[in-house]
Amino acid sequence: MLDFHCSTFSLVVFLPFFFLVITNAATEFDFGTLTLSSLKLIGDAHLNNGSVRLTRDLAVPTSGAGRVLYSKPVRFRQPSSPFPASFSTFFSFSITNLNPSSIGGGLAFVIAPDDAELGDAGGFLGLESGSEPGSGFVAVEFDTLMDVEFKDINSNHVGLDLNSMVSTRVGDLSSIDVDLKSGDLVNSWIEYDGSSRVINVSVSYSNLKPRDPVLSYSLDLGQYVSDFMYVGFSGSTQGSTEIHSVDWWSFSSSFDSMLSPSGSSSPPPPPPTTTLMNPTANSVKSPPPSMPPSGSSVSSNTSGTNQKNSKSSSCHNHLCREGPGAVAGVVTASAFVLALFAGVFIWVYSKKFKHVRKSDNSFASDVIKMPKEFTYRELKAATKCFNANRIIGHGAFGIVYKGILPETGDIVAVKRCSHSSQGKNEFLSELSIIGTLRHRNLVRLQGWCHEKGERFYLGLPLLWPICIKSVKTR
Repeated sequence: MLDFHCSTFSLVVFLPFFFLVITNAATEFDFGTLTLSSLKLIGDAHLNNGSVRLTRDLAVPTSGAGRVLYSKPVRFRQPSSPFPASFSTFFSFSITNLNPSSIGGGLAFVIAPDDAELGDAGGFLGLESGSEPGSGFVAVEFDTLMDVEFKDINSNHVGLDLNSMVSTRVGDLSSIDVDLKSGDLVNSWIEYDGSSRVINVSVSYSNLKPRDPVLSYSLDLGQYVSDFMYVGFSGSTQGSTEIHSVDWWSFSSSFDSMLSPSGSSSPPPPPPTTTLMNPTANSVKSPPPSMPPSGSSVSSNTSGTNQKNSKSSSCHNHLCREGPGAVAGVVTASAFVLALFAGVFIWVYSKKFKHVRKSDNSFASDVIKMPKEFTYRELKAATKCFNANRIIGHGAFGIVYKGILPETGDIVAVKRCSHSSQGKNEFLSELSIIGTLRHRNLVRLQGWCHEKGERFYLGLPLLWPICIKSVKTR
């Protein structure tokens, strides 16, 4: 009886920690449950109307890179298991182009060793640096440009990258009638089974996962990952105006097999028909359903067999042999301890909740806003035909007017540049550089105009009291 009480006490004390260990070994999230503090934006990545854009929204060809990561590391290996973690991710993305003749770049789902590094732009997709290759990553790339340097098969493919931009295995998306450059919403499923060590990649315009993957490969993931890694997306432009947008993302991982056995031919269960949407009409307000792994669909016969086996073996443990009263006591005590832990947890973090919400709001306010193009007529109306009474400054390169935008009533500073022979293309190239500058002593660029042979820049003026105080102290 003494041994029984000791066993019961040990179970009650360590049961909550057992649950915590299991929770830490598995990760699951989606765009519906993520907060802004759960994402880390790197480089050119920014938020736009509920989606994540990996590259800048510029009408002039540029080369840049951006990355978004889940802020918490995900466990991919653990000492107690000889197998790497299984994972399943579903995401919807689109690649649009402000200038159809300007093509180059792509995006990738990435498993990265850290949450700080960002690779080069262009064909590197922000995955690795050309000067320091092999940074230790696993990625599934969606490439829109054929790079001979990386042995690409065409400009419309999906590839598995293992510590290198030269893909280990490639799938031709043209073979399944998917065009990455169409601008339509594309759905992708990436599933890895740690037991069978097989990775499958499926791509479709539909919300129904295709029966056959476009890419399948036997992969020992444990050779390429550390115990903890970061998951997310990376993208880049290569002298183009491509916009890479991730509209929906769900991810789950565990150390249980997540996929069907390789010999199984049963397709994944379809989502409810009421959620099916036209690919071009999808929006993040009605997110496409994340497809459950095909291994989650088990036949009723198998379920019945499992229940019988579970029932027949449920009394093989020590507590059950002691009697149902002992089991009930342990369950009750365990529930009490878990409730106690939950109460302490809520009490400790209740004060931090408001701080997190404030951080989220301030984070949203820092999202990059791209300069807007204004017409000459709009600026003329805002400055009352460039009235001399509206002049607030003179400079070597032009005159600055106070302007009031008729639509919003916002007060802006309008700089009317001196006449020059600079063409519109040169002006836009200069604009793409100025628009990305951020400094507390610089006026943020809000808009521009290049019309009637004149150039204009719009910025938010300094607060007038601060400006006057600054002048008086000089």
